[in-house]
Amino acid sequence: MNTRLIPILLLMLTILLQSCGLNEREKKLKSRLKETTRKEQQLLAWEQRLKMKEDSLEQTKQFLDSSKKGIDTISTYDPAIVGKWNVKMSCIETSCSGSAIGDTKTELWAISYKQNTVVVNAYSGTVLTRVYIGTYKNKVLQILDEKPNAGALIIANLNFSNEDRMDGTREVIQNEECRIVYALNARKVK
Repeated sequence: MNTRLIPILLLMLTILLQSCGLNEREKKLKSRLKETTRKEQQLLAWEQRLKMKEDSLEQTKQFLDSSKKGIDTISTYDPAIVGKWNVKMSCIETSCSGSAIGDTKTELWAISYKQNTVVVNAYSGTVLTRVYIGTYKNKVLQILDEKPNAGALIIANLNFSNEDRMDGTREVIQNEECRIVYALNARKVK
């Protein structure tokens, strides 16, 4: 074999080996770029959801603050809503694990007024489980959990249809993307 040919072959082999490594690095770089783009899109979507939740919480906070102060949300006093109500809740929408559409629960609500605010004591059997506060105006009862658990917000809206019936919804918003909506049917206890 020609001794001049050996260095040329070695040079060509070296170039060939380096170009193979270059292709591999290029593939890895493209893969990383795709992964970075995917994560960036996930982050933007998460940021949008967070912004929507912040807006919702801010509205709820304003509602809660104003209902506590009696500003712009002074309740109309209606003796027909005062008293005890059997409330049946049926899950109609959920994105939470451990909850399913069709789940039902029943509570006894004791509705009263405290100054200009409606107060609802919710009982499961004889145990007080939750206290709601809110307003009653134009035959609509709007209440929310007085002391929400960390990461959970509960809001209910009911329409007063006659002397002994209210219907509406109750929404439970927990952490990030977990939300449960119940259809409410309330019947006054005679």
